[in-house]
Amino acid sequence: MSNREDQRDHDRGAADEMSPDEGALSVEAQLEQARSETDEQRRKAETYLDLAQRAQADFVNYKRRTAQELEQKIRDANAGLLTQLLPILDDLQRALANLPEDISEHAWPQGVAMIGQKLNNLLEKQGLEQIGGEGDLFDPRVHEAVAYEEHPVYDEGQVASVYSPGYRLRDRVLRPAQVVVARGSSRPPASAGGEPRSVGEGSAHERVQPRE
Repeated sequence: MSNREDQRDHDRGAADEMSPDEGALSVEAQLEQARSETDEQRRKAETYLDLAQRAQADFVNYKRRTAQELEQKIRDANAGLLTQLLPILDDLQRALANLPEDISEHAWPQGVAMIGQKLNNLLEKQGLEQIGGEGDLFDPRVHEAVAYEEHPVYDEGQVASVYSPGYRLRDRVLRPAQVVVARGSSRPPASAGGEPRSVGEGSAHERVQPRE
């Protein structure tokens, strides 16, 4: 008998000597190892998925925050530019309101008026709104009192006249309206959110130095 045949006989004998319980135990151990490896791979996959979802959420938040910051910068730039344009708009409106009658029907004043109207329309499209109308209840958030006066029509605390209109860009007040506030004969005017600045007693029409 050759050596190879001797080895086969030895292996066959060893297999015959292994009990059924030992064979079942070996298979169970292999299954347990496979389950353990599967669980480990599943845990790794869940970890990687969680990291990917976190990274995606961080990126979405970054994009949103960047867009909001850019939008805020644009709003601030627009507000700054429009604030610088307001004195020019005031001058144009005063010029058109005080045209001499003998030239008011000429072509060039009418052309300037049309330019002014186009400018107003453009600013309105950008969200600019004029605030501070006559008859409004005084509100220190949008009004600045430059004078008080007793008035035959308006009640105490109402705006009797507008010295200079105010402007608001969407929800931001660029400039409060400078107004004359109606008052009673013996007490300072009431207001929607507070009182106008006190100016002392003694006259029906009292001036307050407007802010520059």
